[in-house]
Amino acid sequence: MKRNLHAALLSLSLALCAHTAAAVREFPSPAPADTQESSLYTGTDGTTYLTYAGPGTAAGERALWLATLAPGAATWSAPRPIVSTKLLMENWADFASLTVGTDGQLWAQWFQKPADEDAHGYDGWCARSTDGGATWTKPAALGHEFVSLAPLSEGRVMAVWLESARVRDPNAPRVKRDPNAARPAKDPNAPYAPAMRLKARLLAPDGSTLQDWVVDPDTCTCCQTSLAHLGGDRLILAYRGHTPDEIRDNQIVFFNQNIWGPPRPLHTDGWKIPACPVNGPAADARGESLAIAWFTAADGVARVQAKVSCDGGVTFGPALAIDLGRPIGRIDLVKLADNSSLVSWLEAASKGNDAGLYVRRIFPDGSLSAPQLVAATSSVRASGFARLAARRDGDGLTAVISWTDAVPKDAANPKSPAATQVHTALIDAAALKPAPAATTSAARPRAIVRGDELALLELCEPTAPTHSSLNDSP
Repeated sequence: MKRNLHAALLSLSLALCAHTAAAVREFPSPAPADTQESSLYTGTDGTTYLTYAGPGTAAGERALWLATLAPGAATWSAPRPIVSTKLLMENWADFASLTVGTDGQLWAQWFQKPADEDAHGYDGWCARSTDGGATWTKPAALGHEFVSLAPLSEGRVMAVWLESARVRDPNAPRVKRDPNAARPAKDPNAPYAPAMRLKARLLAPDGSTLQDWVVDPDTCTCCQTSLAHLGGDRLILAYRGHTPDEIRDNQIVFFNQNIWGPPRPLHTDGWKIPACPVNGPAADARGESLAIAWFTAADGVARVQAKVSCDGGVTFGPALAIDLGRPIGRIDLVKLADNSSLVSWLEAASKGNDAGLYVRRIFPDGSLSAPQLVAATSSVRASGFARLAARRDGDGLTAVISWTDAVPKDAANPKSPAATQVHTALIDAAALKPAPAATTSAARPRAIVRGDELALLELCEPTAPTHSSLNDSP
């Protein structure tokens, strides 16, 4: 079945853009079987860092692993563990990541379950390395969910995350919750109270806290955040916002001169939805050249869109249609040396959980390449989110992409648990040329269909225990 899907998607891709067949080259991954939730980052020295979750160093443990790809190297390094624990939290949408400080120090963040097996939720943790990942500091608590990191001057690092807006003390230990206890009924006359908020913390090189902020007191409950560096000590943060009337459009906010500015809309989609779509935006910048991609399903139509800016986000060009008409989302985006960008996303096949991982090049003038198939994959949660990172060697137009291949362990039962493995590939963006206008416009998006046959959205259902309720105090 998967081989047939690959052939079908490859045929479609070649029909759309025959001249880009050589753009993608699978690059042997250092990750063995039973790995997932990868992330990528390229430092200023050109080293690319791959992290992923996999088997631990001791029985019963799971570990966060790190492998590196040096400039000009033909293979990944042997992976080394960052942390190995029985408490590692592996979440298809909320995954670990790494950044490199301006002093060369590595910062890794991940998530762990409480030590008390009866306690609920999970929390963010962080460790640092001054020797390229050979050894790590003792892990320290950092944030709660959907953490993003970005380096600033003097070895400082900015961390942002989502946390419950309803807890009295976000640093208090997790408490036991009776799974059989009835949830209190909602009072229809109670005043509106946000469920989640967006926080930021400025960290010193030794990991201590320099300053905390509440960036937005009301956000979507379980969508990824994305930080991009604009040069100097300026940052732009993209995330999915939330209003009392359930509009969940994407927002941007700037950090400059040690101040977080007010949030403003990235684009007015007007997506009203009473649950989180688990689909955050992705932003990247090279100086003042900025690009942001996002998913929306406003008016019941699924879309992947992007905007570019040449003035650091002061102004943006029009929204660009990226997808092929059946997008699931799960977006990432990276800037290249010529200020073009690569955006990746997941596109649903005609039935079941089959899907294709695609990339597309966005040029500074807003023109697009034709879509390029990277791999046939699956839309199941275990396939997670593909990640992108630019390579800084050569012409600067090569990127690395990582993704999780998820195949049902029982071939006769597509809904059986998936066997997972992280894969990597190299993308030669120079082969992705601007396409004629007739091929750059996405096909007419189809209306969302939910159900067993095709689930375009992975919602955090408001009636079930979700990220928004993990931190709620009784």
